[in-house]
Amino acid sequence: MNSRSTWFWLSAALALLVIVMLNGRWSRPAAPGPTKVLAELRPAAITAIQIRHRGQLEVIRAERTNSVWRLTKPVDYSAQSASIESLLAALDRLTPTVYLSPHERRSHPRADEEEGLSQPQSAIFLQQGERTFQIDIGTNTPPGDQFYLQVAGDAGAYIVDAEFLKFLPRTQDDWRSRGLLDLKDVVFDRVAVTNGSRVLELQRSSASTQWRIVNPSQARADAERLKGMLLDLEALRVSQFISDSPKPSLDAFGLQPPDLEIALAHGTNLAVLLQFGKSPTNDLGSVYARRAGQDTIVTVPTNGLERWRASVGAFRDPHLINLPAQPVVIDVRADEKFSIQRQGTNAWQVLPQNLPVDPAAVRDLLSVLSESPIVEFKDAVTPLDLPKFGLSPAVRQYILRVAGPASPATNPVLVELDFGFTNENKVYVSRADEISSVYAIPLPDFQRLPSASLQLHTRRLWQYNPDEVERAVITQAGKVRQMIHSGIGPIAWSLGQSSPGTIEPLGVNETIKALGQFQVTNWLARGEESRVRYGLAPPSGQLTVQLKNGNKSIVELGAATPAGSLYGAVNLSGELWIFEFPAWLAQWMDRFLSIPP
Repeated sequence: MNSRSTWFWLSAALALLVIVMLNGRWSRPAAPGPTKVLAELRPAAITAIQIRHRGQLEVIRAERTNSVWRLTKPVDYSAQSASIESLLAALDRLTPTVYLSPHERRSHPRADEEEGLSQPQSAIFLQQGERTFQIDIGTNTPPGDQFYLQVAGDAGAYIVDAEFLKFLPRTQDDWRSRGLLDLKDVVFDRVAVTNGSRVLELQRSSASTQWRIVNPSQARADAERLKGMLLDLEALRVSQFISDSPKPSLDAFGLQPPDLEIALAHGTNLAVLLQFGKSPTNDLGSVYARRAGQDTIVTVPTNGLERWRASVGAFRDPHLINLPAQPVVIDVRADEKFSIQRQGTNAWQVLPQNLPVDPAAVRDLLSVLSESPIVEFKDAVTPLDLPKFGLSPAVRQYILRVAGPASPATNPVLVELDFGFTNENKVYVSRADEISSVYAIPLPDFQRLPSASLQLHTRRLWQYNPDEVERAVITQAGKVRQMIHSGIGPIAWSLGQSSPGTIEPLGVNETIKALGQFQVTNWLARGEESRVRYGLAPPSGQLTVQLKNGNKSIVELGAATPAGSLYGAVNLSGELWIFEFPAWLAQWMDRFLSIPP
């Protein structure tokens, strides 16, 4: 072996020895020592935390007051509490892979330099009561998945997982709060929006959650829309922190004057003022923004601000009424005058006609009044203008009253609605408490409102199931057809003696079942004088359903409706009541029950 080869192998062996020795320092099982790096750390008791990175002149410092974290250096700014708490939690559970004892480190004169602890990459300072923790962070071990760490006061050092480093903020922006607004910290009852030259002011009543537009005009505001817009504003997140200069050039950012301002106030006290400027030339999806009273200028996405730039009309309540309380009395002045009065929890009665009311009919009435969209606003209306809308006198009127201390007649009025003329498939309407405005709602919605007491009558005529039925008898054009239920089940139907046609037992059973459960689509008239109009003089047929207990349900069959259904009539308390069958049920009756030609 020549001398050159000998030196090569000696050099290789020496290098391998160095690697093995170094590897032995940071990869061997931990020597006896602390099981946690900071055994006495109590994250909940930390009141201040400071980070210093080598090469950076300014430290990052956050302080906790009343459980709220705030950046104090290098800027005063609200902090991301979750990020700080995550770092404290990571420190609390930090466990070493290897503990290098003071004796072992003294045996390596260059240990501080080798471990990067003579000039730490970073230092963490924690204030816990009267005690201060200092943690110095050294270099990474050769594989890079661990690093050296030392706690002030301990001459030993730790090798810990480098995953911990992801919790360290590199700059102040890593710990800054990205939100512009936290509504839970703001008490306000006024909102002012300045959009260029337009100014809009809204105010909330101290006695309710209702909002009103107070400038440039007086009107009810859309409380749900405003709530959603405020939540959108709270959800805005800073895209980039631009400047912390105490005297920024606001003109350069389109903030002098702002393109858009949103102010929240309580009475005359301003709580929050947010200002939004122009877009950066390289990011048209963002705008410059600032919170008045703070030096920081940021960018935020524009998609949370579009609705704030809308016209005043977009902030108006799009419905006729809100129902903060359910009415107990509804007075109606239309084809006839009557009153719908609550009887108990969910029962209603029409007076003075003394009719039982279908609860679904009342729900539908209130639904139309509270949910029908306003399709047209007319403002600055004077009493002299009302006749041209059919509102002086009104064509129809609904007065909703809430519970009062005295009789139903003196219950306080919640709202009074007057309906007038129909024009272009809409109907004009006004509120007695908003004398300068007239609205319009869709005609089909108006047509759902009851104008006669009979329209509110209970719509369920009877209730039974097919197994309770003994027979069904239909009479048409002098002929009689009987269908007998001779047992239990859907196929136990047969034709009576001399009854014409054939029978489909399953179809008959389903039709009888539907008749036992159905509800009238519309009550149309009452009284014998209405027979001719609905093809009931004489009736085109009669259907009798006889139950096994001896009770009978009898309905007269009239003419076909324009929509292809069927008119029917029943006797209620000695009086004829005329109604409309559901179209599908009329078709089933014709197919399975009627006498074939």
